[in-house]
Amino acid sequence: MNFNVRLKQLRQKNKLTQGELAAILGLKPTAISNYESERNEPSFDKLIALSKHFDVTCDYLLGVTDSYLPVGGEVLDKDIVEFFDLYQQLTPENVNEIKKYIKYLLYKQANSL
Repeated sequence: MNFNVRLKQLRQKNKLTQGELAAILGLKPTAISNYESERNEPSFDKLIALSKHFDVTCDYLLGVTDSYLPVGGEVLDKDIVEFFDLYQQLTPENVNEIKKYIKYLLYKQANSL
């Protein structure tokens, strides 16, 4: 996946307009539009600012990897990334429900051995 697609997905996922994201980064309102339409590319400084704002790696933004963050020097596998993507879409109430269900599954697993 290319940078322009990743940027647009992250922006939309965070419910930001192009203008709002540009303002956060100290850019002109058209800058994000130009990034997303591949008319322009960010400087290294802006790429780093984007990765920090969205809490992802530059490698993820650039499409080098599908993993958001390296963990302990290792890259998260696709199942964990997929789970994380789904988890981030949940409401706080549903996060609590999924935690309860995971605890139940772990209890069930421990007692079935």
